Amino acid sequence: MNSSFDSTGVQFAWDSTSVKLAEECLYKYKLKMLDGWSEPSVSVHLRFGGIYATALEHYHKHVAYGMDTEDALRAVVAEAMVLTWDYEKDEDGNPIPETGQAWNPMHNTKTRDNLIRTIIWYIDHFANDELHVVKLADGTPAVEYSIALPVDDGIVFTCHLDRLVDYSDNLMVMDQKTTGATLSAAYFSAYSPDTQMSMYTFMGKTALKIPVKGVIIDAAQIAVGFSRFERGMTFRTDSQLNEWYNDTMYHIETAQHATREHYFPMNRSSCGNYGGCQFRKVCSKSPEHRLNFLKADFVLDERWDPLKRR
Repeated sequence: MNSSFDSTGVQFAWDSTSVKLAEECLYKYKLKMLDGWSEPSVSVHLRFGGIYATALEHYHKHVAYGMDTEDALRAVVAEAMVLTWDYEKDEDGNPIPETGQAWNPMHNTKTRDNLIRTIIWYIDHFANDELHVVKLADGTPAVEYSIALPVDDGIVFTCHLDRLVDYSDNLMVMDQKTTGATLSAAYFSAYSPDTQMSMYTFMGKTALKIPVKGVIIDAAQIAVGFSRFERGMTFRTDSQLNEWYNDTMYHIETAQHATREHYFPMNRSSCGNYGGCQFRKVCSKSPEHRLNFLKADFVLDERWDPLKRR
């Protein structure tokens, strides 16, 4: 399988990102997933969170395979320094060595210095935690594990797990989040129900045949003068996972039907969620004018492909 879309353009391989789009709004699903419209530059929040997650993922992989913790920390900090250096590019889009400058997002908290600090402080904060990486049937540690699972009706679920751990005799998936919000019970309650956390748990139980109970969420609150960390958990029962699976298959079937019919109704009740949809300005225009507004504010990028981005 080289693509998540069949010859008619219907999506058959789904990750939590694409499922969430189908749940949220079919018109948004069309613009992002099928057409490939995106904002011209990666938001500061996505870049900061992505590099942070990559650093911790790689740290745990280094340690799981026997690297000394100090060496692993130095390795991921060095990697993050490179990823936060904006090189000039040649005509083929390749970085030109010894050019460019440090990433400067002009944001009060999501800065390069805060990113490096947060990586180091997170590793120090949880240095003595009692989590043990689960080993798979072949003896390899379950870190940086990508899964593609055929389910019903020709659908494939995909996900990428950071690591599976044993926590107080509970087998759990690990995930990291960054936020500007105060960390509290209310913050962690937002992950139940949640499509991403349900898919992580479902894939651990079903694809890996491991009795995963849920997800441990290590959250980092990013502020001007500090980074604060809290650990929360979200659990799923078998009944909840069965319900999630049935609901998800319904949303997928609906999105596939919309694709075949070339009709993607808006969910106007979701336009203001999460600070407002990035396509709200476009959707507010008359249909015959929307393409011009898309071209003005967005770019056509390679569309998100769950089989390639896991």
